[in-house]
Amino acid sequence: MKGVLLLSLGLWSLSLGLWAAADEAVVPPEISQIPNSVVPSPGSLDSATLSALSARTLQLRSDRQTFDQRAEIFEAEGNVEMRLGRSILRADRMRIELRQRRAVAEGNVSIELDQQRIQGSRLEYDFEQEQGSLSEAFGQVDIRTLGASSSQRQGAAALGPERLVRFRADQIRFDANNWEGDNVRLTNDPLDPPELEIRSPRVTSNLQADGSSLLIAESGQLVFDQAFFLPLPIRLRFDQFNRQPPVSIFYDDFDREELRRGLILQPNFELLRDPNLSLVLSPQLYPQRLWGSDQGVLDGIGLRTDFRWLQPEQRAQTSLFVELRGIVFEEFARRLRAQVEHRVTTGDGGQVTYTYAYRERFFSGRLGFQIVENRLGASYSSPTIRLGSTGLDLSYRLATDYIDALGQPDEIDTDPDLALQNATERIQLARLQLGATLNRSFALWSPPSTEGDHPPPRFSALPIEQGVWLNTGVSSSQSLYSNGRAQSYTAGSVGIDAVIGAFVADTFDYTNLSVTYSNGFLAGASPFLFDRITTREQLILGFLQQLYGPVRVGAETTVDLQSGQQVDTTYRLGYDRRTYGFSLQYNPVRQSGALELRVEGLNWDPGSTPSEERPPSGTGLGDP
Repeated sequence: MKGVLLLSLGLWSLSLGLWAAADEAVVPPEISQIPNSVVPSPGSLDSATLSALSARTLQLRSDRQTFDQRAEIFEAEGNVEMRLGRSILRADRMRIELRQRRAVAEGNVSIELDQQRIQGSRLEYDFEQEQGSLSEAFGQVDIRTLGASSSQRQGAAALGPERLVRFRADQIRFDANNWEGDNVRLTNDPLDPPELEIRSPRVTSNLQADGSSLLIAESGQLVFDQAFFLPLPIRLRFDQFNRQPPVSIFYDDFDREELRRGLILQPNFELLRDPNLSLVLSPQLYPQRLWGSDQGVLDGIGLRTDFRWLQPEQRAQTSLFVELRGIVFEEFARRLRAQVEHRVTTGDGGQVTYTYAYRERFFSGRLGFQIVENRLGASYSSPTIRLGSTGLDLSYRLATDYIDALGQPDEIDTDPDLALQNATERIQLARLQLGATLNRSFALWSPPSTEGDHPPPRFSALPIEQGVWLNTGVSSSQSLYSNGRAQSYTAGSVGIDAVIGAFVADTFDYTNLSVTYSNGFLAGASPFLFDRITTREQLILGFLQQLYGPVRVGAETTVDLQSGQQVDTTYRLGYDRRTYGFSLQYNPVRQSGALELRVEGLNWDPGSTPSEERPPSGTGLGDP
């Protein structure tokens, strides 16, 4: 008999009624004589009491229902659905024990609360304590909505694409706001067996005061392909924000000889865990400087701090970056680097940025790395603007800065070697900079579309779009300085970008080739070295090639066609799967490299840290 059960779960009263699907009342024999059962009239209750009872009302639907009056046990079987407040529980069978105020559900059990869904084999729920447990639990969580308030979750599409994480647990204990799982396995892989798992002895999900949820996994293991185990000695926090990975490994050998760091090992510890605040403390270890340094062991230890403060109502973000390269206090000023930045998103989608930086580092092409001792400035960067139906995309940027850096206040050497030799003093000038780019891409070839199912890429997180494209662009940069100097550069570029293969076969099933040529008109020169344009005509060549399975190699180089010199070169060796990847990069020109771990769909982002090597300034729209 299909039916509906309503239970009012008051602490001192319990009213029970049973209705058939055809709205015909069916009342179990002598149900009104259940001990301690009181059915008050609506008129005898005030509005507050009615509201409280409504929140605690249980609704149950099923194909078959029976009631044992003596034992006060209600049993439902077949397509059972129970609603209690915002929660929905479904199962094959359910038993409600009125005396113990307890419910037991078995068989294909699932619980839904807001946008989260958990399944399991057996559920026990205590109405008195409003707590329960679920055995052999599994489900999925959308990371976009973790850390987002209730109003933000209603517009989840604005938070970006889904970032689903599946989980399994031996047991989950839950109440109205929180749940806790034992021996939990988290994965970002939609397929079984998963390529990547995070295994943790304990995972908790807590409801925050603003309606957001926080998912925290205790220290555990990273498991790759069910075979390779990597220990995770720190707690992991998951929400919609990108964060630094647990450990960063990179190489940086640019600086004066006595300050070169070489290999850098950097664990990242998140000290603040508020959705709008993030404070990351990152000790640094320089193994190559631990031994043999005249400054002692402390010369091989550094410290980095990253702070972020989001202000959602003002559409703003404030960030602070501080780094001490070796704990040698006698050289504190030259070993310290710092930057504070405040960004505000405007109504048109642009961005206003206010910045102060101390000992900021720039890569300036043929002039190599340059240090800007102090920079105070503000800028506006426009969104990308599509110009009608022309296919043209326009971007522009306005900036003003006060700069203290190495330069040539009087006579300027346009030859990079002479400039590096003769520039020996710091100068302080104001700069006004205006830049714009206009781009358009043309599709030259794409493979014919075929009907039917397309096999998913085995060694890529995203589907591969194959084709050949022609990319064209025009850019202009104008810089005016307070000493009367000016630098103007306007250039055009044309390039070919080709993608062939889709990572379906084991060997040579992906090739990406790119060739870009640019040439322009250069007038004047910057009095500073860090933003001086020295390459007027250049060729950029790049390739990325699958060798076997997830192994791929690539390289990109920039050549100054007037001098024939390599301005910049990067080599890459990658091991990329659908859900994770390792990447080893090295740049011999910049004397820098990195070993990065990519975990798709989670919020580990190796690129979320402030850039240590800014591109040459003045040739485009990059900061500053």
